[in-house]
Amino acid sequence: MWHRRAWSCSTPTSSNCCRRRWPPRCSPTSWRRVPRPPAPPPRLAQHPGRFPPRLAHGPRRHPSLPPAPRAPPTRALPPTAFAHLRRQAAALDAFRPRLNACCHHDTPLPCARRAWMDVLDGFCTDEFGVKTRQFHCCRQHGAARRRCFAQGPDAITEAAATAVVAVWDPVAEPPFPPGEPTAANMGNICQLRGLRPGPPGPSGRSGPRVRLRLRLERDYGRCCRNGSLACAQDAWRKGLERFCREEAAVKTGQHRCCQRGGGRARGRCFAAAAPHPAYDRELHNVSLARPGPALLRSLCGPTRLLTKRRPVPELLGAMTAACCPLPPEEQSACAQEQLSQGIATLCATPRDAWRDPQGCCSRGDPERRHCFDTTYLAQVTLGAAVAPPPPGYKE
Repeated sequence: MWHRRAWSCSTPTSSNCCRRRWPPRCSPTSWRRVPRPPAPPPRLAQHPGRFPPRLAHGPRRHPSLPPAPRAPPTRALPPTAFAHLRRQAAALDAFRPRLNACCHHDTPLPCARRAWMDVLDGFCTDEFGVKTRQFHCCRQHGAARRRCFAQGPDAITEAAATAVVAVWDPVAEPPFPPGEPTAANMGNICQLRGLRPGPPGPSGRSGPRVRLRLRLERDYGRCCRNGSLACAQDAWRKGLERFCREEAAVKTGQHRCCQRGGGRARGRCFAAAAPHPAYDRELHNVSLARPGPALLRSLCGPTRLLTKRRPVPELLGAMTAACCPLPPEEQSACAQEQLSQGIATLCATPRDAWRDPQGCCSRGDPERRHCFDTTYLAQVTLGAAVAPPPPGYKE
């Protein structure tokens, strides 16, 4: 019987993605004849394929796309277990169509890299929405997470055998206590949830505060899927009650709000003591006019763009897709080049495609670039897991 090898897809590179033909296509995996495997015991699950996804490295003269790998049939996974395999299968299924689309893109390599990062970031978001242990690469952030995933499935066994220390900056730990969920901050609770720090590594901090934060983030994920403010408020109250019980079980001093007794008085105390009641600690206003290393470190990590006015999404997307995979010392020059190319492309498009309300394209250089820098690229609002440099910071 013919069986297809488990497919894999590493970080897209110029040597392994979409070449030799146009439209470019990615090289297939090989086929081999193997004996029919014995039927698995009914209680065991089949792995959905090699995870994380990788691109095959062996380009051929006439490459063609292999059939998309399929997740194991639902009946092969017990209904009450192995949810981690279902999430991995969903990530593999989500990646392949996007990769196929990138092979017909004008710039297939940046497109493929962006798709790879987006799918894996979405996978990590799903991982932190459940109680089970998360995939080890998801405990890292930004470039460290991408490097971990780029090592591929062959490194998973080694990573599991050695302690993987997650990127955990004590300064980046959310302040305590968390604010009370309200109709005004529910949007930030849900939209910025994936940008808040994940679980600490084996050598990270622990204790009632860390456990409260992790439980709240897990419960907020469930409440955000339902869009329920009452659910979030109930999770907040129950989480603080459990926190106070855990505080009382140890000999260290209790939080002052836990000494207020139960009920509304305790809740009002915690709500008043929250340093970021709006859950806006990850929100930042930045200027994209002259991105330096510190700003690019933030932009190349997990972000969520909230400024949707054109041409910000197009320019930022092209810059991060092309420059973030590069070494840090090359990113700043790349960012300036991508912004200049993007502005030139925008100004060459017909007026009905983009109206240029500030009239920047009608000016010559360097006035045109200065106009873009001071109008379109200034005061861009985004959420970032890695805080950007403060305003006025000189790099």
